[in-house]
Amino acid sequence: MSSAAKHPTWMEIDLDALDGNIREVQKRVGPAVKIIASVKANAYGHGVIPVAQRLAAAHIEMLATGSFNDAIALREAGINTPILMFGAMLPSAIQEFLQFRLTPTVHNKEMAEAVAAQTQMPLGVFIKVDCGFGRLGIPIRKAHRFVLDLARRSHVEVVGLYTHLPFFDEASYVWAQERIAKFEDLVTALAGDGLTIPITQARASAAIVTGIKDHCTAVSPGGILYGHSPVAGSLSDTSGFRPVMTSLCSRLIHISHDANDRTPGYEGIYATRVKGATGVVPFGRSDGNRVAVPGKLAYMLLHGVKVPVLGVSLEHSVLDLSAVNNPKIGDEVVILGSSDGVEITLEQIAAWWGVGLNDVLMAINDRIRQKFLPSALNEGPVPSVFPATP
Repeated sequence: MSSAAKHPTWMEIDLDALDGNIREVQKRVGPAVKIIASVKANAYGHGVIPVAQRLAAAHIEMLATGSFNDAIALREAGINTPILMFGAMLPSAIQEFLQFRLTPTVHNKEMAEAVAAQTQMPLGVFIKVDCGFGRLGIPIRKAHRFVLDLARRSHVEVVGLYTHLPFFDEASYVWAQERIAKFEDLVTALAGDGLTIPITQARASAAIVTGIKDHCTAVSPGGILYGHSPVAGSLSDTSGFRPVMTSLCSRLIHISHDANDRTPGYEGIYATRVKGATGVVPFGRSDGNRVAVPGKLAYMLLHGVKVPVLGVSLEHSVLDLSAVNNPKIGDEVVILGSSDGVEITLEQIAAWWGVGLNDVLMAINDRIRQKFLPSALNEGPVPSVFPATP
């Protein structure tokens, strides 16, 4: 029996769309700017190995993730592209990272001591600067001295310096511009002291889609590689980008035609009186589905008709099929995507759930089968400007 029959819920991933998004990033930043492609969180839920294989085939200069397991999976899959590890480890793990040729991020003095203590061949590291986001990194007011001190340690080569400045609206757009300018001032000051760092990066997806410019040598796109902008409205120019996850679908596994006197739902969350049939699809909380927030109603598509989601349990969703003519077991239900000209978008699902776009992508877990749209990879060597780590 096929896996499609055993759990008939799947997502479709268009790797050609990923190729197009890479080209759009390259067009916007220019040929001289390197791309550090973020594949964190299983490539934003899109499948880290096939996505990274496609990025490597496109000659992306570097991949970046916070997951040690994902990074090892990439190495075991034969991907030799340099991998930058975002901060996610304790200093004591440094030797395991080096074993798999992973480039560590130094974001505090404890990590600095750990990389300086290793006595193998010179180790290339990236340093993360906190320019005001307040998560990981050396505070920018202390970064100048910190970077110089680490660069002078034996067995350490500072090959990269980066920061992260996510933003979502016009006010934070202005803030990000100011902070990027401060980061560039730091790079200039370090160069004035004789330390020219090959890779400097401050822009990520938000800066790319809003047109912020800088003089850094790299960008690190994340969500926009997969066709989703973190910035909504007219501030964001997403022309040229396409969603890589084109659809999320399931099939009806049960239909009840005698629902006239029932009010389906979960603990009374929904009080919609059903006037026709109800249907069940195997897309529940364990797959990443959620109930809509109070005051909203989520929908799926069946035969091009928007059908309300009446309830979500651990394994199933119950749908109101009152408006659908002659539903049958096995009929395709579109959770995300289009059916007969009607569409449900990631933005709509996020609004129904009361969360952000990434929250939806991260909720859809690896129980969901992935179908990759067929397309040939352009095989070839992946050039690198980064020093090899031992």
